Amino acid sequence: MDIWEKSKLLIFVLFVMPGFISMKIYDVFQSRPGQDYSKTLIDVVAYSCINYSFLLIPIYYVETSSVMVNHPVYYYLFYLFTFFILPIALPLLLILIRTRRWFTHYMPHPTGRPWDYYFRQGKKCWVIVTLKSGKKYGGRYDSESFASSSPEPEQIYLEQHWALDVDGDLDHKLSDTLGIIILTSEIESIEFIEITSTPVTP
Repeated sequence: MDIWEKSKLLIFVLFVMPGFISMKIYDVFQSRPGQDYSKTLIDVVAYSCINYSFLLIPIYYVETSSVMVNHPVYYYLFYLFTFFILPIALPLLLILIRTRRWFTHYMPHPTGRPWDYYFRQGKKCWVIVTLKSGKKYGGRYDSESFASSSPEPEQIYLEQHWALDVDGDLDHKLSDTLGIIILTSEIESIEFIEITSTPVTP
């Protein structure tokens, strides 16, 4: 049997595509490690049904009236919204609600690790990294810096590499360097310092 028969394609569009789009959009903005989409067909269908539940009355009205005959453009725009726009908007709205501080009293924050939580805020700051060996590195995390996100291992790139003084404080920016990458396997802790002023370089 041809999988592209009209009836099968219609079933795929109706019960798989909206839920799959919602899951993919959610994962783009809120990564969930170890997702195996080949084993989540029931979830996909369930999310499709949730999408439809918000439009039961409009769908009933569109299908029982003469919208398709009298206003075919509006008809197709409505189903474009149903199959694509709403499945994109709902997971974004869910993420927005779940990341509000007041809502975390009722449901856990969707971000699983403090590493991702902090770096997604995009704050510019001074950073002092302490390695498991006790050695410390310092630098500036700014617009050209980068930190990995789940499910990738934690790694951080500091666009400015600074030398530390004997007390472990930032002393001066190292010349002839384009920054430093620090790997998670070596990190013991990271201290973030608010940028209130720029340390004086020699």
